[in-house]
Amino acid sequence: MLAADAATEPSALPEWAEAARAMPNREGFLEVDGSSIHYLAWGDAALPPLVLVHGNAASAEWWRFVAPLLADDHHVIAPDLGGMGDSSHCGRYARERYAEHVMAVADALAPGRPPVVVGHSLGGYVAIMAGCAHGERMAGLVVLDSPPREKDGATFASYVQSSPVPRIYPDRATALRRFRVLPDQPVTCDFYLEHIAQTAIKPEAGGWRWKFDPAALTHPRRLDYVDDLLRMRCPVALMWGALSARFGAWERQVSREQFDGRLPLVEIPNARHHVMLDEPLALVTALRAQLANWKAARTR
Repeated sequence: MLAADAATEPSALPEWAEAARAMPNREGFLEVDGSSIHYLAWGDAALPPLVLVHGNAASAEWWRFVAPLLADDHHVIAPDLGGMGDSSHCGRYARERYAEHVMAVADALAPGRPPVVVGHSLGGYVAIMAGCAHGERMAGLVVLDSPPREKDGATFASYVQSSPVPRIYPDRATALRRFRVLPDQPVTCDFYLEHIAQTAIKPEAGGWRWKFDPAALTHPRRLDYVDDLLRMRCPVALMWGALSARFGAWERQVSREQFDGRLPLVEIPNARHHVMLDEPLALVTALRAQLANWKAARTR
């Protein structure tokens, strides 16, 4: 999720987004497995924890306008994965390690309380790995536009390609003009895209660069998590954007064949892969409904 032309003039925020941005949040750093992990958090820390995990080359800021709308009923926690956002560049980016980082952050900020973990794109696979290792102490798992099975021959490089040497742009405006999301797509909420671009860069000697460590982007990944989801030891829901390039017709068919009647399957209309950039309110509605259903099931 990275780099070509984004508007430099700020877009007006709708009233709901202005209110979400204005909602107080906390941030901090936790030392986890030799890495300094940055996080944002919203809501009362005594509420049930809800951990939001971002995608590749992204950060906790991708949840900026979604997390506050979930904070009435949950302590919402959004970490930066290692080598991304404001977390340290540690050089150890195995996805299984990311899963342990996510659970360590949840344990530190909400000790003794089982979290629901929501993961988008790469974050969805990290969430699945967290569930495989720790499902018995999770309250739920939502996989958002992360296909549980991809066609043979699909490669991570088809979505993310990056030089091992970070590119330095001469000034902030030049870096912002180069921002885009990958896979490339039209974005419905310009204000959301602009916010992400503004928070994705940092000053570097001689100019500006993307915050992520290029080494974190192209770590090998599996293409099939169907059995993992079917054997999960916590409730699972699978969500995707109806117009997603990542979750296309083949992936939707496989998901329905494998999971229909066994897991909640939620298609979010008018949304592409980067669901929160297209239909943030529909995403919030889908998540609220699923969280409420799981809560009701636990109290029966």
